[in-house]
Amino acid sequence: MLWVEHKVDAIMKVCSRVIVLDHGEKIADGTPRDVTQNRKVIEAYLGEPAA
Repeated sequence: MLWVEHKVDAIMKVCSRVIVLDHGEKIADGTPRDVTQNRKVIEAYLGEPAA
């Protein structure tokens, strides 16, 4: 099943594998935990953590 969603928390609760695209290019592929810890995903979608 392919599910396109912009609400990250919805995806993370339901999916066991996540693929993240940025401007049409795959930047991450893996478990929700792996993807949310990926540097490219953080920079593109989640923003830098507060210092």
